[in-house]
Order: sequence, then C-alpha cells, then structure tokens
Amino acid sequence: MNRALIATLFNEVDNVSRWWDGLQRQDVLPDEIAIVDGDSTDGTWEKLQELARHSALPVRLKQQRCNIATGRNLAIAMTDASIIACTDAGSFLEPDWFSEITRPLLEDPLIDVVGGCSINRFENEFQKFLEQFEGQAVTPRTPEEIDPSSRNLAFRRQAWADVGGYPEWLTLTGEDALFNFELHKVGKRFFYNPRAAVSWPMRDTAAGYFKMLRGYGYGAAEARLYGPYFWRRTLVALCPPSVWLSSRWRWRHAGFRYQKNLASARGWLAGLLCGRRPPKDWRRIDGVLLSPQAQRYMQQQFSRPK
Repeated sequence: MNRALIATLFNEVDNVSRWWDGLQRQDVLPDEIAIVDGDSTDGTWEKLQELARHSALPVRLKQQRCNIATGRNLAIAMTDASIIACTDAGSFLEPDWFSEITRPLLEDPLIDVVGGCSINRFENEFQKFLEQFEGQAVTPRTPEEIDPSSRNLAFRRQAWADVGGYPEWLTLTGEDALFNFELHKVGKRFFYNPRAAVSWPMRDTAAGYFKMLRGYGYGAAEARLYGPYFWRRTLVALCPPSVWLSSRWRWRHAGFRYQKNLASARGWLAGLLCGRRPPKDWRRIDGVLLSPQAQRYMQQQFSRPK
C-alpha cells in the first residue's frame, strides 16, 4: 500500500532546508512526495527546486498562488498513493514521524484518520513568555475529541475523497478543522498516535502572535466552528473587567491577556461580518457544514441495508 507525503509552504526560505533534511532522515521514507508552494516571494521556490533535484525520492512540485486548502488538495491530486501523510514545511519532524503517523492505517483497515502529537516549541524570549498561556495540547480522551492539525495528520485517500477534500472556499485558515469535523460527521474512524511527533515554533513576536489569533478567529467564523469559544472571547473584549473577574490569573499579565482575547474576537467578528459564505450546495447538518460530497456519502451510508 503506497504512502505519500504532501506539504504546503509559503515564504519559508529560512526553514525549508532544515525541514527537508528532517524529511530525508525519516526511518521510513514515503513512496511519493508532493509539495505546493503558494507563490513564495523570498526564494523558497528556487530553494525547493534545488533540494528536489538532489533527492533520491520521487518529488512533484507545483507553484500556484492559492489558499492552504487548495494547496493541500493540489498536492494530494499530484500523488497516486492510497495513504496520505500531511505536514507543513515550518515544522520539525521526529525521525520516526512518517512511519508512526501512517502505521495505524497499515495495521488496521478500520482506521481512516490518524492524528499525531503536535508540540509547541518555545525558543526565544517572547516564545518562552507565551509558554504560560499556550502550553501543550491536551491528549484526546476519546476518538471524538481527536482534532489534529494538518501539520501532523494521515488519512486514507478515499476518506479525503468522500468529503470532497479540504474546503477551498475558505479564505485561508480553518481548513483543517472543518475537514476534521466533516470526517467525524460522516463516520470516519479516528486514531490518536502520540508517538507520531511534530514540533512547531510559536510566533516569535507579539505582532505575529496576535495576527495568528486574528486569522484563526476569521477562519473559524467562516467555517461556523467553535462559536461558544469565540463568543466568550468577544464578551471579554467588550467588557475588559471580565479579564480579572473570570480568571484565576487576576492581575498577572492582564493587559496581554486582554490583547489575546481582543485579537481573537476581532478576527472572529470580521469573519462573521465580512468573511466568505459557504457555497449554496453546502449544508449545515447538526452544527457542521458539509460539502455536497459529504452529504451524498452520508445518504449512501444511511440507505445501506443493515
């Protein structure tokens, strides 16, 4: 059963060589590699082409100005493999990552999606300050709680096709969250493998961090996800005293915590008011937006004799 690795990247010239070296040092190598560059302007595309020319592995590259979801779908379409492992070029891959993220799919035909352990890295002074707020992701206790980032994910090609791939109509972020929710909704089986580890450096400046939070909020609003979470952040932004009243931190870093909530709320409200609307053939079923392909798949499942 062939396994492919796909990735998207944009303006990663400072990281792409290190990421590529980590990929080449994997204890098990993919049968195919497909990478889409979102029209980088910093030399990433030229560096990527140079690295691919010296690779012993089959590498397919494409440069196209597009959002993340489109980039992921393009990369998958460039492969023939039945198992797809997905990551981002700004990540650090453990040497056994590829084997571990794909192993459950090889061993158990009933598993459709595997999420790994994504670890935040805190290196410079600002990132170390962030550690008290971000920490590390909580280990999911049930399959329903598994909501992996697409920097550390593997799935069957058929599962991807059954929900119509990543939702390309979103502006930029939120594509992996909505993709996961769709897969859960249509009944795909998730598995969490903590041994499949990828680490990812947090934003290294306050401006970059708040921009990231605004982007996450905007994407969540477009995808109609995590409403209660962002409503709470919006209430805190509108009523600053709640930063003190509702938190065990009280006065500690209250200004920074308020800016965090404000960035999330601004992004979310902007997404609600100005963000893209779902295509007309997408339907919201039990709180989850589903593509036409996902709707058809659900209907087929329900119509099958038991």
